[in-house]
Amino acid sequence: MNLDAVILAGGQARRMGGRDKGLIPLAGKPMVAWMIAALQKQSVLVDQIFIAANRNLPDYSGFGYTVLRDVYPDHPGPMAGIHSALLASPAEALLVVPCDVPCLPNDLLLKFRAALNATGAPAVVAKTADGQTHWSICLIRRELLPSLLECLSQGQNRLGQWLSEQGAEFVTFSDRDMSFANINTPENLASLADRLTAAAQTVTQGDLTHFNAAGNAHMVNVGNKVETRRSATAQGEIIMLPDTLRLIESGNHKKGDVLGVARIAAIMAAKKTSDLIPLCHPLPLTAVNVEFVIDRINSSVRCSVTCETLGRTGIEMEALTAVQIGLLTIYDMCKAVDKGMVMSNVRLLEKIGGKSGHWSAPDAGA
Repeated sequence: MNLDAVILAGGQARRMGGRDKGLIPLAGKPMVAWMIAALQKQSVLVDQIFIAANRNLPDYSGFGYTVLRDVYPDHPGPMAGIHSALLASPAEALLVVPCDVPCLPNDLLLKFRAALNATGAPAVVAKTADGQTHWSICLIRRELLPSLLECLSQGQNRLGQWLSEQGAEFVTFSDRDMSFANINTPENLASLADRLTAAAQTVTQGDLTHFNAAGNAHMVNVGNKVETRRSATAQGEIIMLPDTLRLIESGNHKKGDVLGVARIAAIMAAKKTSDLIPLCHPLPLTAVNVEFVIDRINSSVRCSVTCETLGRTGIEMEALTAVQIGLLTIYDMCKAVDKGMVMSNVRLLEKIGGKSGHWSAPDAGA
């Protein structure tokens, strides 16, 4: 499926004092530039990016992408920008994103595409774990263009109502840090700018413990630490074609029990982490638990690994390595039928024990 994207920047932004929202600076760069960067970071890339705008067209053209004006006058809303993009795009599906949600998860389009293929729906729409629907973040098939034209010609310009009437399906995302943060007011802008600045400073000022004072890589000395019980849980997923998922689920794949082999591989990877990651300490593992969950809606398999130890340093790397090797094993066993599988969102969910105590990802519960 070939895909294009449109960034909606043609609104009047009344709550922002009528300023051209896409060009308003956020932490040092225009909001439309944040959205372009978010699209460029997607694990699935689009063929073309369009910017739907109605003011300051030369400024938007300076970003190097095709700028589209609304065909319909009087700013009828986001549906007019989508209409212009569908007219300009030859792609089978169009990713729609607004300029005022500058932080998007990198697997947004990956999950959208999987859901569109799995459900056969005409469109999919983003929803967050808190129950909020983000109608202007969606992936729509170009076959909806005639319906869109009919609605606009009748003066119906409510995006959510139109998508609901077309039978759009929802794809739920966890609330990850600043993902899906919407800028509607000057207060929203100032708040997100502060959070982005603080995050950047944390990355810049943080201590990298695997480098000594001279800047040379070294293995951290843990000889003076007390042995404590520690655990870590990591998670990741591999997204595939629906037919591939059915083969895995039914156990009819010619190589046998795919998930059973992947589980053994993940356990072995946890035991071998110090051989794979140069500066990791060998740890005496007391338990490794590997779980796989099949997600038919998103056509994916999610791998979760919890590792435990009684030791002097953390066990996060063992859990993360186990997840990645488990997913790689699934890929290896199924690559003959699906070379386009994508491994995504491998991350730490929780760690317990040690000097830093208990840490969990903000959305781990969701």
